[in-house]
Amino acid sequence: METLMLLTYITFCWIIFKVFKIKVNKWSLTTAILGGVVLIGSMLMGMAYFHPGSRTARTYFVTTGIVSNVKGKVIEVDAKANEPLHKGDVLFKIDPTPYQAAYDAAKAQLEFAQQRLEDSIRLQKTAGGSKFEVYRWEKEVATAKAQLDKAKFDLESCTIKAPADGFVTHVRVRPGQMAVNIPALPAMTFVDASSETLIAGFGPEPLENIDPGDPAEVIFPSIPGRTFQGKVVRVLPALAEGELTTNRNMYSLTTRLPEGQIPVVIKLDTPLSEIGLPMGVDAIAAVYGVQEGFWSHVAIIRKILLRMMSWQYFLRFH
Repeated sequence: METLMLLTYITFCWIIFKVFKIKVNKWSLTTAILGGVVLIGSMLMGMAYFHPGSRTARTYFVTTGIVSNVKGKVIEVDAKANEPLHKGDVLFKIDPTPYQAAYDAAKAQLEFAQQRLEDSIRLQKTAGGSKFEVYRWEKEVATAKAQLDKAKFDLESCTIKAPADGFVTHVRVRPGQMAVNIPALPAMTFVDASSETLIAGFGPEPLENIDPGDPAEVIFPSIPGRTFQGKVVRVLPALAEGELTTNRNMYSLTTRLPEGQIPVVIKLDTPLSEIGLPMGVDAIAAVYGVQEGFWSHVAIIRKILLRMMSWQYFLRFH
């Protein structure tokens, strides 16, 4: 950015010298150089503080490891890697035979307990039967219902479904393999399509000039020449660099923590899903302060430089 501004200023000075036929001497050169230092330096400081830019913007998304609630042999895999899915679509199925048997047994036990409870109540009313038997079979009915609910849950868990709209990637399971209910061994990774978020990292200096609702612009190296409009949604309240996890070591002031960048969530006017880029691509972002008085006029320079940077990506050769 500094190079672009310097080249622009040099071009402007060259045009001024040619148009007005100013002689090149130590006074005119010194004036041009000092003027450039003051002008460009002031603009850079004003933009950095009131209209900050970020080269560390990126789209982030949430993934979920798909782990079955029950263990069993996989008999069917319906989900295809990287193909769109809707919430409730079947991902894969586990052999339900043992869980169907457990469900049938629990159902039969409940029916038996309910019948014995009815008999005990009838006997207690007509022939002076024991109240203890009524209480015991009431307990047996409640226990059988709980066992039936558990068996039904296990049986339904043999069909694993998509938790939301999205797609699966890293499909690690095939028919005939054993699926286990261990979180560290997911059968596949599910990507939530609605979770994609653009987050830009800004230095701490301009933080007080970044507010929710401020206009923002974003360019993607993958799409040269285009600038996408958006707004600041929120400034995240915590930095990973300051996180202290529970361990036996006490915090020491001699440990130098790295300077963290402030994560700022930006929502584009064009949904990320419609831009057509892979999730996780990097970007360059700029936020424009709207209540900065004189410095609000400097935003036009940031906008011009951002577009010039976007055009530069046409010149990449590999």
